[in-house]
Amino acid sequence: MRVKLIQTEGPWLAATVQHGERRLCVMDEFTIDERYAPELDEEFEIEISAQTEDESSWEAMFGGNPNKAKDIEPLKGWSYRAFGQIVSIHPVVVDCGILSVPDVLHTNDSRVVGEFIAFTISRLDATLYPNQ
Repeated sequence: MRVKLIQTEGPWLAATVQHGERRLCVMDEFTIDERYAPELDEEFEIEISAQTEDESSWEAMFGGNPNKAKDIEPLKGWSYRAFGQIVSIHPVVVDCGILSVPDVLHTNDSRVVGEFIAFTISRLDATLYPNQ
């Protein structure tokens, strides 16, 4: 994902990046090595990954996305409410549009593929894309 660095508090702390018109608050894992750290307003490639909470019930997850959305909405800091569609099992992967999140839940039941769910992302992590 190509982003522009808006601000950072430093390695392993909060950073704001812009992807198109959207701003994301992420954990900064891209300024760890100063030799490759982007400057403010610089565009660069990142990979984002999500840490999820396991506190939601199946009923809340499977009933929480009646509009069949694929998106993430900011909650507080680097946490988000995620809406997506289950695209595979082993592991379960949820397509949330801007990113795919593995291991949101665990099941062997292939009937969940295609279902839309909602869950909480406790933190988005951003690292430099490996080919930079």
